[in-house]
Amino acid sequence: MSSSEAIPFVTTPGFRVAPKVGALALPAILLLGFALRLGTCLTQTHVLFFDETIQYFEQGHRLAFGSGIVPWEFDDGVRSWLLPGLIALAMQATAWFSDNPMLYVDLVRTACIVLSMVIVLIGFRAGERDSGRMGAIVTGGFCAIWFDLIYFAPAVMTEVLAAHCAIAALFLGVVGKSTTRRGFWVGALFGAAICLRYQYAPALLLAAMWQFRRQARHWQWVFLGMTSVLLPFSGVLDAITWGGAFQSIWLNFFRNSLQGIATAIGTQGAAYYLEYLTVALVPLPLLLGLAVVGAIRFPALGIAALVTLLTHSLVPHKEVRFIYLTIAAMPILIGLGASYLLRQLAVRFGPRTVTVGGPVFLALSALLSCYIGTGPLGGRWSFQRGMVEAFLAAHREPDLCGLQVRDIPSWQSGGYTYLNRDVPLMFDPYIPEVRLKGAPFPLRFTVEWQGGPVSQLRSPYSHVIAEAAHRPAGFTPVSCFPDDARPGEPELCLFRRRSGCAESDPP
Repeated sequence: MSSSEAIPFVTTPGFRVAPKVGALALPAILLLGFALRLGTCLTQTHVLFFDETIQYFEQGHRLAFGSGIVPWEFDDGVRSWLLPGLIALAMQATAWFSDNPMLYVDLVRTACIVLSMVIVLIGFRAGERDSGRMGAIVTGGFCAIWFDLIYFAPAVMTEVLAAHCAIAALFLGVVGKSTTRRGFWVGALFGAAICLRYQYAPALLLAAMWQFRRQARHWQWVFLGMTSVLLPFSGVLDAITWGGAFQSIWLNFFRNSLQGIATAIGTQGAAYYLEYLTVALVPLPLLLGLAVVGAIRFPALGIAALVTLLTHSLVPHKEVRFIYLTIAAMPILIGLGASYLLRQLAVRFGPRTVTVGGPVFLALSALLSCYIGTGPLGGRWSFQRGMVEAFLAAHREPDLCGLQVRDIPSWQSGGYTYLNRDVPLMFDPYIPEVRLKGAPFPLRFTVEWQGGPVSQLRSPYSHVIAEAAHRPAGFTPVSCFPDDARPGEPELCLFRRRSGCAESDPP
């Protein structure tokens, strides 16, 4: 749908909203969506994804304080320093007030929640543009309460942030008067999305080709907008930090796609994402049907969602967060589809169809969202909670002089992100490199403290995090933390050495 084909603002036949109610609809929906997202973020202690801790928070901690685990991606130079750099600024700012690690974690996640509200806002405006005030309330309300959007909102992940930029660009491309300035900002948002996750580029290119297929004069401005973001934040930044322009894009593609490191890490079947959607979009046939109707109303967004799903399904290494662009687009498309059908029913059966049907649709959607978030996907809220709480408990120990972690590999730990103490961090067994079948070289992992590598053999430590059954000799338990997401898994405990601080045990 090009901007020249914009669907005019319409009012559902016979459906009227009191002026005061209409004026309050958008702020009320935004407030509801923000409250749900912030409330779950601040009341749930869990790891959203391992990469969120090690790839982003931990690297921000290294920049801000000189201590952190170095994963193979930052040892090899296949990740951008853009997001860790922004996180480091937040960490340094909060250090003026408290050393509590949850302060900077919650601050960064809250900033991500604010950015995620663009999906609710776009849902409201897209629904309003297509079906008037009724469409705005239905589509915006659905986006505000849907589980996946609530869960992913605080995620400090490039896939999530890129999707929010991409969807904003797609909507900006079809709303308002067609101008060169708008083309520039569409391109800038596309550039931000590609800078954060280049794997979205094919889907966004096809969506943009549809969007501007009849507006060739805008392509130069879209390209200029993309260049204005990609050049400084990927080209120049990578050249400064890694020594090669756009290295976090081309080397990442070379390592993972051509050399097969991503495949060596793990693979899933071609139907993996569809199987996830059958759980996350219950009932899938009905909601998928509404999404198809919505895609007809907003083709560019439908194209981006479909191409993202298809291209990522062809890649052997799969994780749900990789298709977040599809996941975030679906509620908008579903809301548009539901609004359009309600509008058609109102024409045929009268306005009471909408007066009753809209609230019923949102009420059932809220029940479905609650069921999914507490039932099939309820374990997400406590994923790695025990590990996080154990590291936070170690942070609070006044006599901590060093921490040894057992039974957890470094890349699945809380690292200095949740420890946030100026003490050495060690792992037993220490795994400096991982050799995977099919990978062309071993993947290196190191631990840095005060700007240099931590001696894993001679550094002193007073506390140990280990499974409850593996209590170290000479240590007493401080507290234990079960993993609620995985019943039956070993309980993690924090132990304190009776004699105080001592060097690591000899090999």
